[in-house]
Amino acid sequence: MMKSGLLLIFSFSLSFPSSVLSAQSHCPDADLFSSELEAVIAAMNHFNPDSIVEDREYMGTIFRSGQHFGFSVSAGSRHRDRVSIRVAKDDWDDIAAFWHTHGDSTPSNRYFSDDDTALVNRFRKPLYLGDYTGYLKRFSPGDRRLSPYAARRLGLPSRSGFAIGETVKNESGRVVRIQTRNNPLS
Repeated sequence: MMKSGLLLIFSFSLSFPSSVLSAQSHCPDADLFSSELEAVIAAMNHFNPDSIVEDREYMGTIFRSGQHFGFSVSAGSRHRDRVSIRVAKDDWDDIAAFWHTHGDSTPSNRYFSDDDTALVNRFRKPLYLGDYTGYLKRFSPGDRRLSPYAARRLGLPSRSGFAIGETVKNESGRVVRIQTRNNPLS
């Protein structure tokens, strides 16, 4: 049963999703994690390989459930940079972050889009990005965005708002890698 709530439409599409997800609908209690980062890594390791093969973005939330964290997910359309999610008003306070994948190995998919950074700055929650390189990145409220000139030099459209983000490191200071193929990380 769905609660009525706030509809977040990623990439600011005007279309509505065919199925609507509650923030906690895809992560049973058995799949809760001890940290936000563990939940992000689990979501990315599960969905990033399919995202690359299918050239489809996946997006969801990282939510708190007591002392633990879980994730929700919604799949976008193939070959289109658009995915929609719904977060029920009652779940909003439990949202710690957003996560998403960027699809195939197009070089521009290594960066946060202007829509990605607008989402972060509008809702004041960090966004994690998984892509074909296997490096996990994060863009947080207030982080630096690229100028139109800097974006153009990276092969992106010449407009402001794109970002490189920061490469995520674990508690030991090691760079976090995520799966890019449907086999375990080595």
